Amino acid sequence: MNLRSVLHVLGSLLVLLSGSMVIPLATALAVHDNMPLERFEVLAFALAIAGGIMLGLLMRHFPFGDPLQRKKAGLEGALELDVGHREGAAIVSLTWVMFSAVGCMPYVITQAASFTDAFFETMSGFTTTGATIFPKVEVLPSGLQLWRHMTQWMGGMGIVVLSVAILPILGVGGYRMFKAEAPGGSTFERDAPRIKETAKELWVIYVVMSALEWLLLKLGGMSAYDAICHTFTTMSTGGFSTSSASMGHFTSPFLQWTVIVFMLAAGANFAIYQQMGSLRLRPIIENSELRTYLLVAALGTGICAVVLLLQGPREATTEATIRGAAFSVISIGTTTGYGTVDFDKWPDVLKLTLIIMMFVGGCAGSTAGGMKVIRLLIFVRAALNELRQTINPRAILVVRVGPRALDRKLVSNVMGFLAIWITVFALVTWVMTALGLDLLSASTAVATNLGNVGPGLGSVGPTANYAHVPIAGKWLLVICMLLGRLELYSTMVLLLKRTWVR
Repeated sequence: MNLRSVLHVLGSLLVLLSGSMVIPLATALAVHDNMPLERFEVLAFALAIAGGIMLGLLMRHFPFGDPLQRKKAGLEGALELDVGHREGAAIVSLTWVMFSAVGCMPYVITQAASFTDAFFETMSGFTTTGATIFPKVEVLPSGLQLWRHMTQWMGGMGIVVLSVAILPILGVGGYRMFKAEAPGGSTFERDAPRIKETAKELWVIYVVMSALEWLLLKLGGMSAYDAICHTFTTMSTGGFSTSSASMGHFTSPFLQWTVIVFMLAAGANFAIYQQMGSLRLRPIIENSELRTYLLVAALGTGICAVVLLLQGPREATTEATIRGAAFSVISIGTTTGYGTVDFDKWPDVLKLTLIIMMFVGGCAGSTAGGMKVIRLLIFVRAALNELRQTINPRAILVVRVGPRALDRKLVSNVMGFLAIWITVFALVTWVMTALGLDLLSASTAVATNLGNVGPGLGSVGPTANYAHVPIAGKWLLVICMLLGRLELYSTMVLLLKRTWVR
């Protein structure tokens, strides 16, 4: 592995991150909330910005030492970056760790949280998980609150994807980084001849959709500040809110239906919106993953709404009951994690429905987490082929998604992914129960953090938080967030010795 190239790119990305902190710094200077944590808010962001830029510049100019010795070693002159598959995997994984370490500094300096809790909150932000350690998020001043939501918006489409679009230093290695980091992982297909142009197109779509949602939320009665915060965390399917009651704080049906629509849109493959822009509608209509995704969302909503309506006497209207069911199902299914109702009080059959939705997740190429609909489609069709092969051993069968026959290597990749996902889920759940969590809380905590959902059931339910989880458990869940966000392979490959041998 070319560590010098890795450090150079990481340094550039860290400078980029530090520059983005100017926005919450300006908010802290402009808005005075008269809160205890506000006392060191400006200082916290100033120190984080300065420290991040200094560290980034040092990493860009590594290795250090005597200039004469560097010249003899051939290290002078322009740097030629060598970003291969190993370097790409290292960059995207270490970016999330490094960004969380620097990005958590404002929480630590303002004494809003300990380092462990601050790192957990920041990793939850950048990975768009939405799990929080704050019992009352209202205690956070405006600048810190905005930074909390910004981490999710930047992490949604991917900071590394943004860097590929705007940092020319990545060169030909850009596609390897983009493929490793972009939501959807190995199932992502490059439509544009230049990956830099594809990354730009995706970010343009992301920004335009964000602007549209902000406008609708503002028209629906939200303040400009609340609207931008919830836009950041809806489009990223992150789920952080400015209120401890989440979207339940905003009782307007218009606001909740607006968020439902944009959660559903963010959980779909963003390549669909590229096709819409070029008026290619037939591929959208024939898209098996999109049809399955919408069908699962509709079935989940229908099941929950019918059961809730048949429960008997209730205070809510029929529309409110259907809206609550749709909001919860789509919020969990797209791994956003917002809440308007306490679904931990729902019947067990509905809790199980939501747990299944946690595992499924959204589409490949979206900002959603989970296993992804396309992988489960491939798994089901591969399993059916195995059954057919048992009946007719001489048959030559291929796995198809729509009209396309999939390569065996891709099918093997999906099978390996699902096997590793389930294994990690089982092992970490076992450890979490050993640390003292009950089985329901432990299993759903792991499922929601590995799937980047956020709220679980039991002691980590929609009205609870993760503050009570032991320190060791929090760090385990941080690892789950990272594994889930980068879809296992990009991070786990770093555990292999061969990855680091040059």
